[in-house]
This record gives sequence, structure tokens and C-alpha cells, in this order.
Amino acid sequence: MRKTARRHQQGEESRLRILEATLAIAAERGYDGTSIALVTEATGLPPSSVYWHFRNKDGLLAETLEFSYRRWRETAPTWQGRVGISDPAEEIRDRLQRASRAITDSPEFWSLGLMLGLANRPKEPAARRRYIEVRAETRDAIRDWWEQVLPADSPEQARDVADRLARFHLAVMDGLYVGVRSGRGWNLERLVDLIAAGVHAQAVTWLAEAA
Repeated sequence: MRKTARRHQQGEESRLRILEATLAIAAERGYDGTSIALVTEATGLPPSSVYWHFRNKDGLLAETLEFSYRRWRETAPTWQGRVGISDPAEEIRDRLQRASRAITDSPEFWSLGLMLGLANRPKEPAARRRYIEVRAETRDAIRDWWEQVLPADSPEQARDVADRLARFHLAVMDGLYVGVRSGRGWNLERLVDLIAAGVHAQAVTWLAEAA
């Protein structure tokens, strides 16, 4: 039993090493730039070890996307409940500030996801399919949060506006990630404050129009 447990632990450790290495490579090089050879070079493990855990490169990248998603989800505030701030404008500002920090502190998921999302090929990789699913799950979670924050007169009214804001929320995070990673001199906190104020004002306007 002890030998079996030790083998299992060693197997999990090697699997984690493979996922960590693949994530680092894929976040920098994308789907096409990632290879089993690069992964084995980075981990020091033989190719047979990689193929023991993952059927092929596509399966490896799909599992890596899932791995990075779970890690990002642990830090991303869109999965947390409301923080008890009574002022909706301030709560929106707080949430967007924490979301922006999550994409800069744990950028690998965002980097790999954007490259997969922009990829267009006749046969869609499993990793890209999983990313599209994950993005939809994230949007739904953000929409649910917005529904709780919006001072709407009816659930239907809140859901329509919340759905638009959730899509905008994701687009803003995409843009902030690309901007921060592609140039210096970004005052992220001040920029997010500006975005939060505009989003709150627009939400109030949409709710008033729908009333």
C-alpha cells in the first residue's frame, strides 16, 4: 500500500510539473508554439512521462487551460459574493479594482485564453473549446453579481442590464490585460476608477430607460 501511495504521489508531482511547464510555455508561445519537446526540456521528464498523463498535445493544452483556469479562479473576485459595501458605485469600483489586480497578478490564464480565443483553424482544438466554455461560465458569474448590485425594479430588468454589463466587464479586462502587458506607464488604479464611474453611470441610465 505504501509503494502504491508513493507511486501515486510521484505521478501527481510529475503531472503538476508538466502542467506548470506547459502553462509557462503556452502563455508565452501560444498553442502552435508549444510542443512536447519543449515541455520535456523544461521538466527534465522523458516524453513517455508526458504521454502517460496526456494523450497528445491537444489534450495536454486542454488540461493546462483547465489548470490555469482553476488557479486564476482562486484569485479572481468575480467568483466571490458581495463584500457588503452599501454604495453601489463604490462596490463596482472595488470589484473592478480587484478584478484588474487578478489579471496582472495571475496573467497566465488570461494570456493563454486570449491566444486560444483568437485562434481560427478548421479543426478547433480541445483547449480552445474549453476556453470558450470557461469564458461563458465567467460571464454568467459576473452577470449574477451585477444582478445583485443593480437597484432594479424587477428581476427581468436587472438581468438584461446585467448581461450587457457582464460582457462589457470581460471586454474591459481583455483590454486592460493587453494594455498593461504591451506598454509601460499605465496607472491601472486611476484608469479602473474612471471605468468604474462610467460603468455605474451607464448602468443607472439603462435602468432608467428600462423602467
